[in-house]
Amino acid sequence: MSFAQVALPLPLKEPFDYAIPEGMSVRLGQRVLVPLGRRKQTGVVVGLLKESSVKGMKAILEVLDPEPILSPALLKFTRWIADYYLCGWGEALALTLPPLMKRRPKPAPEKALPAAVRPFALNEAQARAAEAISQALQAGHPEAFLLRGITGSGKTEVYLDALDTVVGLGGSAIVLVPEIALTPQTWSRFEARFPGQVVVLHSGLSAGERARGFARLLKGEAKVALGPRSALFAPVQDLRLIIVDEESEPSYKQENAPRYHARDAALVRAKMEGAVAVLGSATPSFEAYHNAHSGKLTLLELPDRIGTSRLPQVRFIDLLDWDKQGSAPDDALAPDLVQALEENLAKGEQSLLFLNRRGFAPVWACAACGQAVQCDQCSISQTLHRNAHSHDPAQGTLRCHLCGNSQKPPKICPNPLCKKPLLRAVGAGTQRLEEEVKRIFPQARVRRVDRDTATGAGFHAELGDAMRAGEVDILLGTQMLAKGLDFPDLTLVGVVNADTSLSFPDFRSGERTFQLLVQVAGRAGRGQKKGLVLIQTRQTEHPCLQFAAKQDFGAYYKDSIDERRELGYPPFGRLAALVFRSKDKDKALEKADEAARALSALIQKEGLAIQVLGPAPSPLVLVKGWWRYRLLLKSRSSQSLHRLLDPWAYQWKDHACFLAVDLDPVSFL
Repeated sequence: MSFAQVALPLPLKEPFDYAIPEGMSVRLGQRVLVPLGRRKQTGVVVGLLKESSVKGMKAILEVLDPEPILSPALLKFTRWIADYYLCGWGEALALTLPPLMKRRPKPAPEKALPAAVRPFALNEAQARAAEAISQALQAGHPEAFLLRGITGSGKTEVYLDALDTVVGLGGSAIVLVPEIALTPQTWSRFEARFPGQVVVLHSGLSAGERARGFARLLKGEAKVALGPRSALFAPVQDLRLIIVDEESEPSYKQENAPRYHARDAALVRAKMEGAVAVLGSATPSFEAYHNAHSGKLTLLELPDRIGTSRLPQVRFIDLLDWDKQGSAPDDALAPDLVQALEENLAKGEQSLLFLNRRGFAPVWACAACGQAVQCDQCSISQTLHRNAHSHDPAQGTLRCHLCGNSQKPPKICPNPLCKKPLLRAVGAGTQRLEEEVKRIFPQARVRRVDRDTATGAGFHAELGDAMRAGEVDILLGTQMLAKGLDFPDLTLVGVVNADTSLSFPDFRSGERTFQLLVQVAGRAGRGQKKGLVLIQTRQTEHPCLQFAAKQDFGAYYKDSIDERRELGYPPFGRLAALVFRSKDKDKALEKADEAARALSALIQKEGLAIQVLGPAPSPLVLVKGWWRYRLLLKSRSSQSLHRLLDPWAYQWKDHACFLAVDLDPVSFL
């Protein structure tokens, strides 16, 4: 009798052994149906054995795939994911698998394909970057590059040139983009260059669409897999190139198990398979830029915009001065920004207003005591959303943006010591901004883009068509507008409140604010017309804002990196966040405290150079009715963190308190 090791989608480090019945053919990389307790479970065959020491094992019930669907290379890569991010191998393998179809997926319906496009001529900087990547591809050398190019510098053309080389060599590639919303427009551009060769993979597709795309890549019928972070696990044949566009975006980090970072994992998969990796960004992460200067990545730079377009002029509007002049408490737009919008409308050019808060107002609070209405399941204020049929804020809905709980705005203060009927909307969200813009410019054609309006698969394509046809005068919205937009008549960008993200309790808050401002400012003046960016802020002298205004990433990095070095934060140190979650507040704190003592004792016993910070309440201590307390482990090396947490993290068992272990966290909320 022979045996198979089967990895199941459970938080277990090692696979289970199962007997292979006589006459059944089982191969590595196939899915199988196995008994697990009283249930049946789908798993993946990750090993074949002639002997097993397990007593009383059960047998495989059924082989679900006629041929292996996972290559040895993908099995090896997912094992690395499991080991590094401290999750079950089966949990990592689940990222690679297509929907399990009982029937053959129907052929894809025919859809209009973009007209083929003969490549643009590269400028000198683009040509140098493209040549360096091409040489590595042709040599079969697994080199990793960081392509730093200012907004509008033509990074995508360098990507396309690299893909030309890959397809010419008969190989395949994976292209990652940070958001699903950017995938359709990127697909259109890539498909026009490589007709019939591009497969889109993301969670928004139907099961049949995902299964068809998986099959085309597995058979080698398509050469380019395109999508957000999960596309990294595409079963491409003869992988030669992985591109991670906008590598600094936090959306590349998965927040639930397995908590992998697609940028970091892309470098590992590329190295394992002898492929070239290209990380691209106008505003690189500090980690990537540090690695470029330490020789781990090869730095390629695009310092100028393509064609005749130039970076926009950037000016600050000091809201402190506006406050002194008696600003209206409910107004979001300062007079200078209103005047600039008016002038842009008169010229027939388009404007973009950026405010990273959706809804009508972020707070519904008492004017007498300041008490805000909180969500009873989460430790945040509920956001007021205006009723589309009424301009009275009191007729709107209060909604929690974490758990979705909603209620009608109360008329009486929730503070038992106040109880006054003086509640009002405080602050501005995109709904309120839209209302203000329409009041000031009734003749303007205004379009709002946020998670409340950007619905439907064709939304972004329709928005692009409307902008290019000149059917929108003022576009306003959240960070969904900060990247991926390229409209030649969009010449004015107004940042309504640049200070919001600077106050986040996160050592990366300045870096994130810099990246966001540079990206949104880069939407202005991408054609032949000059661009202007106006930034409203109460911190005009903040280094982050000053460097962002100049789009000078190198200077901002030099100004900020010494503080990171002194504090031992990335890129000079490694972090692990341990979050203890329970419906019982005291239980969560108790278990976090126990873990802190146990880990501190292990650190001392093993002589590890690890600092334990906490326990402390998470910045959002209550989310969806769960109380959350956090430990933060800080070390100079990931090896020390793994030596401490493996196998400790796998042994955690407490049905009243759950533990989440996050290696290299990017969010601390």
